[in-house]
Amino acid sequence: MHQYDLDRVHFYSIEDMAGGHELSKGEHILRSEPKPKSSYTDINDVLELYNLKKYFDNGIYLKKWTQNEIDNFKVKATQYGKIVGYFFSTISENNVIDLFEQTQHSYINSFWEIVSTQNVFKKISKTNFIKILKKEPHLIYEFLTHKGLVEYYNIEFRDFLLSYSKSAEILLTHYETKNDLKNNQKYIPKSLTIIDKERIISKYLDSTDTNLNYIRLIENVRNRNDFKISDKIRLKAKRLHKSQTEKFFSEKGGMTYGVAITFPENASKIKDGYIDDNLVCHYSYSLDYIKKNDHPYLLFLNFKYLFEFIDNQNRINLLSKKSQMGLFERIMGVHSQNEYRTGLSFQLTEMTSQGQIYGYNKIINGLNISVENILHFVFTTAFQERYIFASNARFSIPSATNSYFEKVRLLAPEFESILKQYKLFVEDGSIDFELLQISSSPTSIKDIPSLNKNKYIYFNFDNKEMIGCSNLLFSDQTLLTYVEPFKDKGYHNFYELLTNEQVSFINYEVDQRLQLDYLISKGFIRINSKSFIEIANIERFLIFKDLYDNEFASFYIYPIEFKEEILQMESEKIIFFESSLFSKTEQAYFNYFLNKSEFTNGLDLRNSYLHGTQANPEEIQKHEYAYFTYLKLLILALLKMDDDLLISNAVKNDTKGASG
Repeated sequence: MHQYDLDRVHFYSIEDMAGGHELSKGEHILRSEPKPKSSYTDINDVLELYNLKKYFDNGIYLKKWTQNEIDNFKVKATQYGKIVGYFFSTISENNVIDLFEQTQHSYINSFWEIVSTQNVFKKISKTNFIKILKKEPHLIYEFLTHKGLVEYYNIEFRDFLLSYSKSAEILLTHYETKNDLKNNQKYIPKSLTIIDKERIISKYLDSTDTNLNYIRLIENVRNRNDFKISDKIRLKAKRLHKSQTEKFFSEKGGMTYGVAITFPENASKIKDGYIDDNLVCHYSYSLDYIKKNDHPYLLFLNFKYLFEFIDNQNRINLLSKKSQMGLFERIMGVHSQNEYRTGLSFQLTEMTSQGQIYGYNKIINGLNISVENILHFVFTTAFQERYIFASNARFSIPSATNSYFEKVRLLAPEFESILKQYKLFVEDGSIDFELLQISSSPTSIKDIPSLNKNKYIYFNFDNKEMIGCSNLLFSDQTLLTYVEPFKDKGYHNFYELLTNEQVSFINYEVDQRLQLDYLISKGFIRINSKSFIEIANIERFLIFKDLYDNEFASFYIYPIEFKEEILQMESEKIIFFESSLFSKTEQAYFNYFLNKSEFTNGLDLRNSYLHGTQANPEEIQKHEYAYFTYLKLLILALLKMDDDLLISNAVKNDTKGASG
């Protein structure tokens, strides 16, 4: 049984905040002379020297130490390395099990790290190594982080993984999960074949000790050369995930929420909303307003102004955004590195948008028009009248008598056609249908160009200093929000605090002032004559806020003084420009619904309906959902085209005005 001793020195990582405390615990060792290396008999004394030496290897010292003390301690740390090397050179087949059992729990990783880096494992028989592993099977997680061990005990690790109950989770973590916490890389024994790996996954699904998060990963795992899951195994995972989820909620319940959409007459507001005690979001939209503004183009614009599918910069509002996820949503659970990450906010938004389209379609049917008719008018008439778009643009809409299954099968290729037509118009100024028909391959969302150069701005994530400033200003984890007398007011970030209160610099603790000084040096804030903190560059501050919240911004929508600041930020390599019809995050949203080219959990609507692998025609609800989802994507695409054409016309008119 491994013992615990919290008074010993431990090195965790370079980033860990406990370094000062740990070094203080080891200061008495540093100030005494090391014993002769042959006199050390307690392995934990040796491992403590090893952990203490790591601080000096990484240049971490106590602030109170003088340079002479640091230089002296560095010499001693070198001696510690020799003591560790000598002690581990004495490890053999005869004493390795006893020494490991004497190792304190918190030094286990250090023990095997040294065994691996100093090739001590070559003196340990495979029989003894397996004895250790079988006695403490959880050590497999530690062992797999050491390449030398995995290569030397290659066959032994394969045999162990084939029988270990958690091997599937190890494989899925290695090949599929997103490692936000940057845990140690794991190595998989080369003798474990693709067939072995699939056998492990299948056996896991048949066991009674499964985890819903990993079952979901199996269903959507991305195949690669060294790890593949057959369709039969995926189907087994899909069915198990469904049954386990239903069982969980039937037994334990859970948080319920929903959306209600209404279109009342004689409403006092054009649009309104509230959340009731049952966490149901209620939205209402004036039926009188809709009836009064019944021109097809105005009915189309209701998706912007009433339902808010796009924001004031004409960015799609329905995207999954990191800034809208809570801390636990960001870090909890098991997530694929290839999945489209969503949270509660996204799920509510999706429910709302689906309800809005469905309800709106019913309402305007009473006006003898449909969403499909509106979209047809916009693409074939309104764009031409407003922006001199191609006069031969085509869009065929399904008949009202078609089933939802038939409607989706008809609308899916029309969606592709509209994208291709817009692409040709941007590239050539016209639509040549003979040229369009030559290419039968689907058009990638990211390849649809914009009429406008430098349309979108993005953060340059290589600029670590500016990303750090952005986090200090807008992250809900910043400590700058925690200051008297506002600690109990519940502000989410430093920006909220600054824009709502007069905050005094002198109220901050010393360590907080270091962060404030950094923001001052970078020109974001300043201290006025009364010691209050002020925003120094409002344009840059708000651009940063916009990019933090939305991950991109539309250059042409900003006022002139903001545009000038953006150009200055580009010259400082804080942001960069790119041009396309859809921004990167908008492209991701479309790809999530249409295919699995980018995300393993994508709905794959495009491939399902174009290749005939969709649900049974009798499953009406599934086809109804797919149809209204396709309608939503088509609405969003036309809103983005409308924005692109509007900007292009404005730029041309500005150019003519300037030249005139």
